[in-house]
Amino acid sequence: MHIEDERLYPLLERYVAGEASAEDALVVREWLAEDAAHGQILADLRLIKHVAHDTPPPTSVDAAWMRAVKTLGLGRKPRVLRRLLMVALATAAVLIAVIGGGLVLRRAPRWKEYATAPAQRMVIRLQDGTQVTIAPKSRVRYTADFGRAHRDLYLDGEAYFQVAPDSQRPLRVHTSGSITEDLGTAFVVSAYADQRMTEVVVTEGRVSLSRAETTSPAVVLGLRDLGRLDASGPATVRRDVDVDRYLAWTKGVLAFDGTPLNEVMATLERWYNVEIRLSDSALAARRLTATFQNEPIDLVMKRIALTLGMRVERGEGSVFLLRNGS
Repeated sequence: MHIEDERLYPLLERYVAGEASAEDALVVREWLAEDAAHGQILADLRLIKHVAHDTPPPTSVDAAWMRAVKTLGLGRKPRVLRRLLMVALATAAVLIAVIGGGLVLRRAPRWKEYATAPAQRMVIRLQDGTQVTIAPKSRVRYTADFGRAHRDLYLDGEAYFQVAPDSQRPLRVHTSGSITEDLGTAFVVSAYADQRMTEVVVTEGRVSLSRAETTSPAVVLGLRDLGRLDASGPATVRRDVDVDRYLAWTKGVLAFDGTPLNEVMATLERWYNVEIRLSDSALAARRLTATFQNEPIDLVMKRIALTLGMRVERGEGSVFLLRNGS
């Protein structure tokens, strides 16, 4: 989504001041989701406006503070300030900040990141009290100012979010193709790069699910709803799903319910750090219903082969081959 410079600054100014309409706020959220650097631009504008309306602090850095104010043009007329901020937006919001009596040029946001390896899970607690359970081979990241001006998280993979309530700063989970916004809830988001669609399952409260790159209306999901959003077409919703099945992985249990074999293979590869091949691509559409709890991969593969009437062969290292039974 491209927003012309002359429209972008007034839009962000209203957003920062808390005067944006619901439609304007939606446009800003979509703009923020396009690029991680946009969040830093907004944070820089908040700080610039704070400095513009504040007086120099009575400390030893008074002189440096005044130099920063002069450099930013914050003592000039509002029209000049607006032009200056427009330049900052067009150049990725270079911010001159006062640190230790000197001037430091800040160009990029500082990120915090948690990533899991294959066969690894992780539970983290964020500074706002939100708990995130991260599935194998997944990554959650956020900027260092999370919880102050915003609560935006970026997910590659799958994670379970138990969200601390904050009516002023809703928590948003961004994936490559979707935005899931907390409306007072707990929910699972699954959006691996090799998945055809993003899946969101609500275990408490409600969330809104929307496409990242368009202004299409969001779909509101309630308790036990499963929302799916693929690269094209509207979001679909299934009501009253078995929530425990979608949460089973957080306890180390893998539960498949009529799941296509190619999806089962992708999950097992992430959880066991193995490679699984099919002798015939047509086998990928076979569906599996089974539950595995802390079982070794050799036993898991034997159970799958027995259930689907197939044969399993062990190759070199951690490679398995599934064939039609005979």
